[in-house]
Amino acid sequence: MKYLPSLERARITEMFSSLQGEGPRMGERHLFIRFEACHMACAYCDETEKKAKEMSLAAILNEVAKLERKSGPHTCVSLTGGEPLLYADFLKLLCPALKKRRFRILLETSGVLWQQFAKVVGACDVIAMDLKLSSVTRQKEFLEEHRKFLKLARRKEIYIKVVVSKNVDLREYDKHLRMVAQVAPHTPVFLQPMSRGKKVYPDPALMRFLDELQRTGAKRLSDVRVGIQLQKLMNIR
Repeated sequence: MKYLPSLERARITEMFSSLQGEGPRMGERHLFIRFEACHMACAYCDETEKKAKEMSLAAILNEVAKLERKSGPHTCVSLTGGEPLLYADFLKLLCPALKKRRFRILLETSGVLWQQFAKVVGACDVIAMDLKLSSVTRQKEFLEEHRKFLKLARRKEIYIKVVVSKNVDLREYDKHLRMVAQVAPHTPVFLQPMSRGKKVYPDPALMRFLDELQRTGAKRLSDVRVGIQLQKLMNIR
C-alpha cells in the first residue's frame, strides 16, 4: 500500500536510551522517541526550546536498531513529546513496525486528543496519561476530553500523572479524581510536583501540600501516590 509522503515523516527532537523516570515503570530502561509538536502551552513545560529534525519512518527504525544494539535491551519504546498523538497517522505506521521488531510501546500523552488516540490504541501496550488541571497549566479545562480518552484507554495498562503546584484548585482536583473513579477506578494516579529545568529542588510547602493531596485523593481512589522524576534526581535524560 502506498502512503502519502506526509504520513511517512515526523519531526523528532531526540531519540535516546535512558531510565524511565516516572510512574510504575520508573527505573526500567526505555528507548525514547520525542516528537516536537504540541497543542498545549503548559506553564511548567521544559521541552519547548528543543530543536527538531524531520525523520522518515525508515530513519527512525534505523536509529531504534542502533540504540537497541548499543544500549539495550529496552523494556519499552516510549513515545513522548510534545504530543505524539498529533502524529497519529504516522504512528499508525510506526507502531506496527516497532511491534514487528518485538518492542512494547508506551505512549506518553496529555490525555486530551481522544479521537487521534482511537486510531492507535490497539498498537499501544502502556498508556501514561496526564490529567491537566487548568489551575496549574493555565490552559482551559479538559475534563470531558479526559473522560473520553480514559474510556478508550482503560482496557490497556494505564497510569495517570497529575502535575501539581501550590496553585491547585482543590475543587477542580476532586472533580477530576471523581471522573477517574467513575470511568476507571483502579487506575494508579501519580501526583508529581511541578518543576522546571533539569534539577529538582522541592519546595517544603509543596511537599506538605502533596501529602494533603494524596490523603484527599485516597478517599476517591484506591491507588493515589506521590511521584518523583527520577531523571532529574539522577541528572540524566
